[in-house]
Order: sequence, then structure tokens, then C-alpha cells
Amino acid sequence: MAGMQDSLSAKYSKWDNIELSDDESDCHPNIDKDSWFRMKHRSRVEREENEDAEKQKLTAQNKGDEERLAEVRERLAEEEEEEDKEALEEEIKDLEASIAKRQKRLDEMEANKKWNVDNMCHVVEERTIVSNKSDTTKTSELPAHLVEAQKAREAARAAEAGELPVGPRTERKEIENYADFVNEYEDLLEKYIDTHSMEECKQLMHMNGDVLLQENASSYLLLSCLEEEMNGNHEKMRHVARQSQILSHITELAASLKRAPRDVVLPFFNRIAEDEHRRGFQEAVDGFITRIQKRAVDKRKEMDEEEKQRRLAGEGEEEVELSKEERMGPGGLDPVEVFESLPESMQDAFESKDMQKLQEALQQMPIEEVKYHMKRCEDSGLWVK
Repeated sequence: MAGMQDSLSAKYSKWDNIELSDDESDCHPNIDKDSWFRMKHRSRVEREENEDAEKQKLTAQNKGDEERLAEVRERLAEEEEEEDKEALEEEIKDLEASIAKRQKRLDEMEANKKWNVDNMCHVVEERTIVSNKSDTTKTSELPAHLVEAQKAREAARAAEAGELPVGPRTERKEIENYADFVNEYEDLLEKYIDTHSMEECKQLMHMNGDVLLQENASSYLLLSCLEEEMNGNHEKMRHVARQSQILSHITELAASLKRAPRDVVLPFFNRIAEDEHRRGFQEAVDGFITRIQKRAVDKRKEMDEEEKQRRLAGEGEEEVELSKEERMGPGGLDPVEVFESLPESMQDAFESKDMQKLQEALQQMPIEEVKYHMKRCEDSGLWVK
């Protein structure tokens, strides 16, 4: 009997965490019950959505690491060089530790899961029986809202089945893809840029190679180099150039060996520690810096030319004459009328925007006349204190 009780206790223990949105025990007597229930339900839904999102993220990361783990183990069995074997074994340990850590978190979430009316039960089997008589209703005979609903269902099925549009990606799509990448991984990219130690750089690359070795990451560092140079931050540009060349060299080395870029991260840093390889790498960095400096000069010239063209285009635009009401200054005077009433010497000073001329013109007038004209200039907006 004791064994049966233990078995039943273990079997039904998960129902100990049942959560009821309409539980009145914790509702204050001064709070409307319906509002309290709605608030509890909304809080529960938001919490479950956050938990589901975290579970999906952890599961997806584990799946990616498990696939990578299988690939690394397969290559380890084929690898002959002792140096590369050590690198692969170290990567296996890191992957196993990451998977175990995420799985522990998933197990904790499942053990502490709150049960409610929405997740206690689920459909085990579902069948749809279709009559042998064919449906002769044409889409064109259906109401408009049903036609739209049918199209939406078909599009959803196609998306779920992975039937995505085929063809080359447009420039707009590429830009959107890059923007999404930067929005998601900008903190990691900036952390990589700010890493100075080669050892720390190796560890960061080893743990986040799936992100840092993407083409969008290289594009981000290239643009950062150009921006730093154009802003006059030459030393920062030289460092970013080195970080950019690390990505490029790893990618090129992987392509020459016909291996995945992540496979050659540790071997690359081991080889770069040797004098001969380090000198060759530094020569490549120096060449890249020279190209960035040249591009920055050309880019500045292009920007100056574009600004010049914009100014010319602005000068060529047809001027629109404002009405008197639209021209009125802060004191209610028309700047055109005030300007035409000024002495010729003051008009010349305003037209040439020459402060020295204006001062000389005012010095030639009596003080009362100066106060009169300057007050009218302020009220019309010609002169701002």
C-alpha cells in the first residue's frame, strides 16, 4: 500500500502547481473581482509567453550546438595533426558544458511549471473526415471575407511547409538583413571591436564564431573602420582594422582548407603566435589600413561634391513669395517694409551680412535714430538679439 501511495504521489505531483485565475483568496475586498481576475489572467499569459520564448531560444541553441558537436566529433576522428586535435577537443568540452547548462535551465522551468486551464490538457489525436462528394463551390461564389480567409490559410500552410519565394535576393532585402543582424548582435560586435588581447579575442571568437564569422559581421567592421578614419580617430581605426583582418584571415583559411570557419579559429590563433605568420598578418593589416585611408579621402571628396550639388540645386529652386501675414516678425512688423525704410548704409550691411559695416553705419547716426531703426529691425525679425 505504501508503495502504491508513493507511486500515485509521484504520478500526480505535477498537479500541485495548479494556478487558478478566478481564485478569490488573494483578492482584496476593496478591489473589483472581475478586474482582479482579468489582471491575473493577463499576468499569467505574459509570463507564459516569456517562458515559451526562453524555452524556444534555449532549445534552438542546444540543437545548433548538438549538430556542431556531432560535426566536431566526426572531424576529430579523422584529424591527424595533434595541434588540431587539441583544439577540437577543447571545443567539444565547451559545447557539452553549454548544452548541459541550457538543459538544466529547461529542466528547472519544466519542474516549476504552473498548470492552468489552458495547458493542463492537449489534443492527442485529431481526425478530419471528408465526404466523398466533391465541393463544387467556386471561390468566386464565396463572400469576399471568406475568400480572403481562404487565401490567408493557404499562405500560412505554404509558409509552414517552407515553400518560400525563390530567386535572387534584392538589394533591399540585403539591407534589411544587415539591419536586423546589427540590431540583434551590435553589443557582441562592439565587444569584439573593443577586445585588445589576442587571447581574449580567441576565446570570444571560439564561443561566438557562429555570429562573428558571418559576412554581415565583416561588413560591420569594415564600415566601422571607415567611420573612425573619417572622424579622425586614427588609432581606433588601426585597431578595428586588425580585428577586421582576423575575421577575413580565418574565413580565407577555412575556404582554402575547405573547412567550416569555426574549425580553424583555434589553429589560426596558434599559428599567428609564430613570428613568421605574425609578420605576414601584420603586413596584411597595414595594407588594409592604407586602403581604408585612401577610401576615406575619396569618400570625403564624394560627400563634399554631393553637398556642393545640393547647394547648387537649392540656389536653382524657384523662390516662393510669402504673404505679408506669413512674413510678420515677432513684433508684428513686416521685414520687407522695414528693410526698405532703412538708410542705404544699413541696407548694404544687412545684404552683405557684414557686422563691421552695420556698426560703421550706426555710428554715423544720432542715437535716437539708431534706437528707432534697431527697434524696428528687432520687431520685424531682421535683427535677433
